[in-house]
Amino acid sequence: MSSPALAVYNSTVRYSILIIILLSFAAAFIQFLLQFSNNLKHSQRQLEMFTQQMDAQLNPVLQFAQAVINRAQLSSQMPVTETNQVPVLSLTTGDVLHQQVTVDAIPLNQELQMLLQLQPYFDIAPGSISPLKDLYYISEQGYGFNGRQKWSDYVIEQLTAWLQRHQRSDNGYDRNPVFYRDFILEQAAMSVPFYVNERKIGRFVLALELAPLLANLERNNPDRYFLLLDQAGNIVASSKFINGDNLEQYPLQIQRLAGLPWSLALIDKSGTALSAGIGTFILHWLSYIVVLLVLAWLLARRYKRKIVGPLQRLSTHIERLANQQAGVRHIPDGWQDLFDRVSQLKTAGSQKTDYE
Repeated sequence: MSSPALAVYNSTVRYSILIIILLSFAAAFIQFLLQFSNNLKHSQRQLEMFTQQMDAQLNPVLQFAQAVINRAQLSSQMPVTETNQVPVLSLTTGDVLHQQVTVDAIPLNQELQMLLQLQPYFDIAPGSISPLKDLYYISEQGYGFNGRQKWSDYVIEQLTAWLQRHQRSDNGYDRNPVFYRDFILEQAAMSVPFYVNERKIGRFVLALELAPLLANLERNNPDRYFLLLDQAGNIVASSKFINGDNLEQYPLQIQRLAGLPWSLALIDKSGTALSAGIGTFILHWLSYIVVLLVLAWLLARRYKRKIVGPLQRLSTHIERLANQQAGVRHIPDGWQDLFDRVSQLKTAGSQKTDYE
């Protein structure tokens, strides 16, 4: 005769396995959510730190531009005293002309006089600040100035093409700097309009080489790619070439810069935090299942050996006594008294039947 305890034991084992799977899943999922949240917060704190580093490196460029504007304002109010020649680029023909400055108080002479006063700024611009590659002046009268006697043919070609692409970008009365993601030699640019007596006479264009800044960030953080994005989501510069048309396939974390209308974005080389977290979640889930199953197996094994097995022996013992056979010989430890009581009940029942 099979003991009912065995059937209950088997169903309990199956139920326990199901409970272990569900509990381990719940525990691993909760840990996954907590870890995912902590990873996001950690990445956000790091991104804010990287953004502060970029701001610290770009703010000197803004300060330099303001210093140039302030100096230009003072120089434009000074009388023309020098009669030197100023090498300027004709934006119409692409030729470099040596314009003679006269003492006549005409707007052109005052503008050229201002550029002579600003020559030190044009000289120190390429080496003064790491992101600042060069300084240009674009006059509303159709010429350009960069403080040098000669212009590279490539620079002239690229500058002319850039002006044609953005010839309407600086129109109007906006005195705020205008930022461009494309300029010369894979550089970005900041265009600062210059006004004299409420009249716009030109603009200073600061060429910015930003890729080295991002490359330094990646060098110190080799598990990430870094990008600068403009307000339209276009790539301004990046530590690694990434096709802007396929940018949506990358999981980005973005933080706006404080001084520029650009945003710093980072890409985790190891994949998204979600995909990495899923792998950790599966590992934790399997670990919990293994630990709980081992614990459940040890408890079930002991329960079967100490309870279910003896009850099964007791059932066999009762069945044999009912068939007028000798009881079982091997009685489990601790169950001797119960087996003897069952035998005594059987003997007492037989004697009562014989007496009757």
